[in-house]
Amino acid sequence: MKKSSLFIIAFSILLLAGCDTYKIEVDLPTEEIADISNEINLLKEEIAVYTPTEDNPIPWAATIDLSLAYEELGELGRAIEIYEDVINDGHATKAILHNLGRLYEKTGQFDKAVASYEGIVNEYFDEDYLYDITWAYIRAGDRKNAEKYFNAWQLEFSKTDEQTQQAIKKLREQEKGDNQ
Repeated sequence: MKKSSLFIIAFSILLLAGCDTYKIEVDLPTEEIADISNEINLLKEEIAVYTPTEDNPIPWAATIDLSLAYEELGELGRAIEIYEDVINDGHATKAILHNLGRLYEKTGQFDKAVASYEGIVNEYFDEDYLYDITWAYIRAGDRKNAEKYFNAWQLEFSKTDEQTQQAIKKLREQEKGDNQ
């Protein structure tokens, strides 16, 4: 492995160690926290010794598992940073973009969640994520865009969803109340 790659991995791990943003409390037994922490250390080690290939430039499973382990511990900022680093290195996948969008929603970063989901739709032409975009806009309180993406989802899949319709209706009613 090149020295520059080792430096980047070591630097990323140091950044992750100091990332306490978006930390949530989790209710896990001490033993389970210790098990997850041990898993994190093993995954970091696996990633550090990984030899990239043309087909697999990063250890996908270990990278996703590492982010999920941080999420399980409530360290959402660290989980987000892992995915952002992968994307910044040019290795985005649908799974990475989806997981990142989901984490952005959990941390209230709805604009970033939308951008992540839209990346899947635009780059991979996967309309399955129109529904996720709709809900990110609903959570952000953006009725117009929520309706736009919900309508696109309905047209694409010839479906409807009562819960989504009600959420959009509620946003519309809030807008009317705010305008009076």
